[in-house]
Amino acid sequence: MATRISVTVRGLTGLDDRERMLDELEAETGLSWRASAVDQGKVLTGGIVEIVLVAVVGKATEMTVSAAVDAVKRVVERRRGERLDPPETSVATESVPDSAAEPTAQGLDS
Repeated sequence: MATRISVTVRGLTGLDDRERMLDELEAETGLSWRASAVDQGKVLTGGIVEIVLVAVVGKATEMTVSAAVDAVKRVVERRRGERLDPPETSVATESVPDSAAEPTAQGLDS
């Protein structure tokens, strides 16, 4: 079994925040990450955005799941610390079949 690590960011974000966070997560964990926006339908403010960043830790990965999650949490907290009004964030893990590790291992990005 592989483990999927998901980072959810909800709130106001800058134009390059998604790419910067992806770059930092990849540098810190050595994993390939992909991002996708969450379709919230019509939102009155237009400013609330939710993105989900995902990586999969498989058997062939040199980093352990707990070390990867710790690294992810460091990146998230560092990014939140840079903002006066930080977005809501959460880090979650779930077990997935090993075959789910292949798309992110190829470096697919949305």
